[in-house]
Amino acid sequence: MPIEDKRAIWRQMLGTSAVFGLGILMDWPMAFLAAVFTTLFLQAPAALPVKVSLKLFAFAIGAMLGSWILFSLLVPYPVVFLAMVAIAIMLSFSWTIAGAGILPGVLALMAAMMVPNIIVQSEELALALVTWVPANLLIAGFASALCFTLIPAPPAQRSEMAEGPAGGAAQAFDPKRRLLRMTMVTVPFAILFFLSESSALLVLFFVALLSQQLAAMPSAGKTVAKGMLTANLLGAGLAMIFYEINVIAPSAITAILLIALLCAAMGALGKSSHPLAPAAGSAITTVLVVYGGSIAPFSDEADVKSLARVAQIAAAAGFVILAYLVVDEFLPEQPPQKRSPRRAA
Repeated sequence: MPIEDKRAIWRQMLGTSAVFGLGILMDWPMAFLAAVFTTLFLQAPAALPVKVSLKLFAFAIGAMLGSWILFSLLVPYPVVFLAMVAIAIMLSFSWTIAGAGILPGVLALMAAMMVPNIIVQSEELALALVTWVPANLLIAGFASALCFTLIPAPPAQRSEMAEGPAGGAAQAFDPKRRLLRMTMVTVPFAILFFLSESSALLVLFFVALLSQQLAAMPSAGKTVAKGMLTANLLGAGLAMIFYEINVIAPSAITAILLIALLCAAMGALGKSSHPLAPAAGSAITTVLVVYGGSIAPFSDEADVKSLARVAQIAAAAGFVILAYLVVDEFLPEQPPQKRSPRRAA
């Protein structure tokens, strides 16, 4: 394995497990989000520039606060409320397609999906979400920058971060068609979620994350989609095993060691040539969401068993990935259509 791959695994293991462990020890609200954001930052080839980090933090505050104000006003009007949720999701995807990147897209979807849902339950709880999502993002940005300082990336890879956390080379695609594809998958799920009056907000966060990850690799087709389904089911299963281990040995050290082991194993998988390698990062985030939400309950889910949470997120992953497969079958990605000049008759 190349030296830089080993360094990347060490950064992932150090940063993610440290943030996850501090969240448990200090018990700050929604600490598992900081661990998720940290692992997303550390999957990049180099540290995020300070200017980009500050813009991302400011966007998180603006998006969350703006969503809280808007949907607080629309709560008495259910039809308009749901219509605005659909529009907000479409605007989030439009912004992502314009080149915002995966993490900003996830933040936009959180503002479009999670904040409205929790406002229906409690405006005060929603305000806590609005406050702590940017705070956890700031913690993750500092932790990832520290990891890249302690274990630096080579200069050749630092230049690859010019565009921020989007990652990957630009691909030619039809933006209107991609927007339609993403909307057809996510909006129906969000509407059904709201109509069912579910409070499983971890599921909404997971769907926002997974939708962005799938949208970022549309050209990979069914092979990667099936691989991601397998990886997320694997991640959900590992989260349940981790939870049971934590019940047997209830200690913060146990949780930290489990997450460190997870990052090492999935990091090695991600750097290998295994067919599941592209989905290794998704497996890490699945475990962080399910396991982190189980030992540090989110919102009103304190009485929800870990097994129920695994089943909820596994069902959500299955819905989203299978929906993308169906959309791929009937509305596949296409390169942008070139308009030929019309000749005068």
